[in-house]
Amino acid sequence: MKRILYLTSLLCILTFSNKGLSQDVDEATDSGNKFLIGAKAGGSFSQFTQPGTVITGNLGAFGRYQALPYLQVQFDLLYDAFGGGRIDFDRDLGEFPNIGDRPTGLVTSLRYQNRHVYMHSVKGQLSARVSLPELNNAPMQPQLIVGTDLAYIFRVRENRDQYMVFQDGSRVILSNDWEEVTSDYTSINASLHFGIGLDFDLPNGRVFSVEFMYERGFTDLNDITIGQPENIEVLRTQRFNIGFSYSILNF
Repeated sequence: MKRILYLTSLLCILTFSNKGLSQDVDEATDSGNKFLIGAKAGGSFSQFTQPGTVITGNLGAFGRYQALPYLQVQFDLLYDAFGGGRIDFDRDLGEFPNIGDRPTGLVTSLRYQNRHVYMHSVKGQLSARVSLPELNNAPMQPQLIVGTDLAYIFRVRENRDQYMVFQDGSRVILSNDWEEVTSDYTSINASLHFGIGLDFDLPNGRVFSVEFMYERGFTDLNDITIGQPENIEVLRTQRFNIGFSYSILNF
């Protein structure tokens, strides 16, 4: 009889313990197992693998899924601008003969200085966001973020100062000159990113997030393979991004 009572008591203890543990896991999972859809915007300091930084921005939407109590999967679809500085270079156009005693007025050399390239793209970004499950219901939740990016570049513009030297020795400076140079660059850019994020649960049930990320490209964006050394350099992106997102739909 004592043995039966002992076994019954032990079984009850194990049953309630398992039930409590199961409830805790379910609550953690249920509190995070949801979709978030919202808007995202940010800015970045970007450059190629050489000096020369440009300040750009991005704008778009994101979707976030709580796959596990400690893991979120997020996909961003963004309009994204980035770029960097290019090396100054000279272009010798050769000497041209005069017509009688009057100079022909032809340009004999060009110098491009303060060159900066701006690339406009549509980017898809896939990220894994890892946190501590104990902080699922906390007002502020830190996240470790790693992921990959793939961008389609549809427009590239170069800004520079252009110095023109004429045959008679005169010079003309075109400052802040813009040129469409899309054909000089590849249309696809692949990269990796990592960083940290902070999620804030707001009183209205929405989620506001701040992300700080470093991104490094591994695609050579320069599509010019023949020419002066300054124009055929390897160009890969590196960026520091600050992003802000706000959930609009939670379910």
